[in-house]
Amino acid sequence: MTGQDGEEKDPFKSHAGLAAGVMVVGVAVAGLFPTVVEDRVSALWGVGLAAVTGVVALVLKRRAMRQDLKAALKVVGVVFGLRMVAVVAGLLGMVSRGMQPVPFVAGFFGVYFALQWIEVSYVMAASKGAAGGDE
Repeated sequence: MTGQDGEEKDPFKSHAGLAAGVMVVGVAVAGLFPTVVEDRVSALWGVGLAAVTGVVALVLKRRAMRQDLKAALKVVGVVFGLRMVAVVAGLLGMVSRGMQPVPFVAGFFGVYFALQWIEVSYVMAASKGAAGGDE
């Protein structure tokens, strides 16, 4: 049970695995469901930007949780700003190329919402582990 104890102390690996799974499902859905090629590309861009910002968010939150909860809350603001810039840049990119923005938005936010829950779960699990496990 030593391996399990190590995972309870740092839940990052399990949460990173969940996030990777969400990203793979997002790419599969964005690549398979849109019938128009331009919509598929737009959706894949949305999923890709959500995935990149999700990886950055999880890594930054892991780093912040090693410090304290206040640092993690600061990271939440930074990551929100990063995601806002990614959405605006993605939308501008889609519109400037004459592509539909709706598949981009669906791809981005479909993956984003799932990743957000994983990130919140990670912060809660990491703070519980740092507090002694029962809080």
